[in-house]
Amino acid sequence: MIEIKNLTKKYGQNVVLDGINLNIKDGESIGILGANGAGKTTLVEIISGVSDFSNGEINFYNSENEKDNSLQEKIGMQFQSGSWPFNTRGVDLLNLFVGKNWKKDKYIENLLDIFEVTTIIKKRISYCSSGEQQRFNSMLSIINKPSVLILDELITGLDLKMQIKLINFFDKMRKNEKITLIVISHIPEEIEQICKRIVVLNKGTIFIDKTVNEIKKQYGSIRNFLTLYFEGKIND
Repeated sequence: MIEIKNLTKKYGQNVVLDGINLNIKDGESIGILGANGAGKTTLVEIISGVSDFSNGEINFYNSENEKDNSLQEKIGMQFQSGSWPFNTRGVDLLNLFVGKNWKKDKYIENLLDIFEVTTIIKKRISYCSSGEQQRFNSMLSIINKPSVLILDELITGLDLKMQIKLINFFDKMRKNEKITLIVISHIPEEIEQICKRIVVLNKGTIFIDKTVNEIKKQYGSIRNFLTLYFEGKIND
């Protein structure tokens, strides 16, 4: 379990997260929603350990409900964009993260096929299209079989075929591997398919924390809910 208590993040006088309290259970799939600037990416970067926080606590518990913050090291994160040195190729990162014998690894071979990056990993990443980079960064997020996976705008820059393929892949992975899945997305249908719970951030605070079924029962769909929310027609 991930326990977040009174979490605050400030950049100077700018408060990005303001007293966030949130528990994420093992095996749970949760969607983080909100407008641009609401604090979504900042929150998941803190969870993953990429960014520090200003005040509060974040704790990780193992299956015996014992605090074990080393579990943060088992988080995989797909960033909105990856920034690598100019000459870096996909094969260089595979050598770094997996080792030089990755070509003999059936798991890696399967991922290269699923994410359709076999023909681009010898190219400089900076020369790849945004969609190619997105596919490769997404693959890197699960290359070491994380127990917690964070997807930040997974399908941005992907064509419809690849959007459907990867959404289905991660949905199947969530069910089969029972990983904890945290998803940031502006695509309601993506959230509705692979998440069981949604948290809406509004100016750095939690506006709504409900199950997808609760939202669908009340509003019909996640899209209907978000439409009303962004129109200012939902008060709680």
